[in-house]
Order: sequence, then C-alpha cells, then structure tokens
Amino acid sequence: MKKLNWMVLVAIMVIATLNVSAQNTLRYKLKIGQTYGLKQMTVQNIEQNISGMTQNIKNTLGGDITVTILEKNGDVYSSEMIFKSMIFKMESPMMNMSYDSTDETADASNPLNKTFDLIVGHKFLLKFDDRGNILEVKGFEAVGDKITNTFGENQQQAEMMKKQLGSQFSDENMKGSLSTMFIVYPEEKIKVGTKWTHNSQVKKPVTINNVFNYTVDQMGKENVSLSGSGTMATEEGQTMQQMGMTQHFDLKGDLSFTASVDAKTGWPSEIKMNQNLDGVVAIESPQLATPMEMPMKINSESTFTSF
Repeated sequence: MKKLNWMVLVAIMVIATLNVSAQNTLRYKLKIGQTYGLKQMTVQNIEQNISGMTQNIKNTLGGDITVTILEKNGDVYSSEMIFKSMIFKMESPMMNMSYDSTDETADASNPLNKTFDLIVGHKFLLKFDDRGNILEVKGFEAVGDKITNTFGENQQQAEMMKKQLGSQFSDENMKGSLSTMFIVYPEEKIKVGTKWTHNSQVKKPVTINNVFNYTVDQMGKENVSLSGSGTMATEEGQTMQQMGMTQHFDLKGDLSFTASVDAKTGWPSEIKMNQNLDGVVAIESPQLATPMEMPMKINSESTFTSF
C-alpha cells in the first residue's frame, strides 16, 4: 500500500510539472532592426435595400504592410510601418473604381491614383506594447497635407480627396483598424483552453465597437493556434452627415476568426476573420417628408499572412 501511495504521489507530481510547463506567456518578442511583414486581403460585400430595390456593392482592399522595429522602451515598441503595395476596388451599380499600386500602366492623373500613391511607400510611426495594444499611429495626417500640393491649383478636388481619405484613413482610425491584425494577448500565462476578451473600436466612417473572445486551441514549440468569436455594433446614436443628408446607423452583428502565431515572436503567421453586420440606416433630408429607412447587410472576409 505504501508503494502504491508513493507511485500515486509521483504521478501527481509529474502531471503537475507537465501542467506548469504547458503554460506560457504570449508576448511580441521582436528584434530591433528586424522587419516583419503581413499580406492583407479584405473582401467586403454590402447589400442595401433602397425603396424596395436591392443594391449590391463589393469592396476589395489588400496590400503588403511591413513593420520595422526601431526601438523598445520598457514594454513599448516604436516602429516604422510602410504600405509596400495596395489594391483597392469598388464595384457598384452607381460606379466602379479601382487602384493597384503595382500597375505601371495606371493613369497617374486619376484623382484616386494620385491620392493612394501618396500612401504607398510613405513611412508611418506605429507604437504598440508587447501585448499588442496599439498606442499611437502617426503619418496619415501628413498624407492629407501632401494632397494639397499634389493637386496643385485644383483645391476643390484636393479638399474632396482629403475628406474621402480621412473617412477611411486617419491616425486615430488606424489604431482601431490595425487591432484586427495585431492580436492582443492576455496578461496572464496561457495554456490550451485559456480564454480572454479584448475590446476595440473603429471610429470612421462610423464608430463600431468590437468585442473579441479568444481561445487557445493548440500550443507547440513553433506555433500557437487561436480561435474565437465576438460581436460588432455601431455606437448608439451614431450619425453621419453626407451630401446634405443625416444618416443614422443601427447595425449589429458577429465575428469569428482563427489565427496561428509564432510562439517565439508572437507575430501572426496567419489570421482569418469573418465579420457580419446587419441592421438599418435611416436617412433624413430636407427633400424627404419622413426619414427613409434603408435595411443593410455587410459581410467582410479578411486574411492576414506573414511574409
């Protein structure tokens, strides 16, 4: 009996040791001077109903992003972020637009091309901590200032492009947008089955609050596999002024994702995400006797792959 008890005690100690060794603290452990890359591709399908008629819009946004680590103070990294390439395409019944930074035959005088050309190759400052919280983004306002010089005497067109650029790209808005490619790790150590939650916010063109619920699926020496789900919702009372109209947004939905990250550096190897928003956009205008409600559905599929 004593021998049996001793064997049981040893077995318990071994199991306890295995449980401790299976735990790890996930952090971004990046080298100063090293460049890390992500290839992004997002396809967004919008279905909106206007006065009983369905209208479909498809947006595609992609490109290669590099992040070069400049320094680390405490747990905060300062880095240089560059859009090495960019693809944008909008397909709708009203108009079609496209941009491809790799297309050498593109019309350089096209306002869209001239604007996005200012982003590609531009150096942005990006600060984030070793858990993945985006602390600061700088450089998009500088791009807006460049537009004024790029469009020369046509300042009306310059202001229009600055407004359109600011509705999607800005220093503050990019903090929220980049949170989808920077996984925010928990403070505590993790093991298979560990769960945690992170909240983020995208502020333009409208404020959307996101909740990410993470789960650790697998842990290895080289990679850690994560999955999760979450929710999305426009902020209550959210409105936007456009072309003399006031738009009221009431959209909510869900998101799901899978991710594989480098166990040594914390840098994502691959992230796949699906986001769905569903609801109503109410439009008020002096030309309308009563507000017009426009049902809307938005589905976005995004992939980030390291290179």
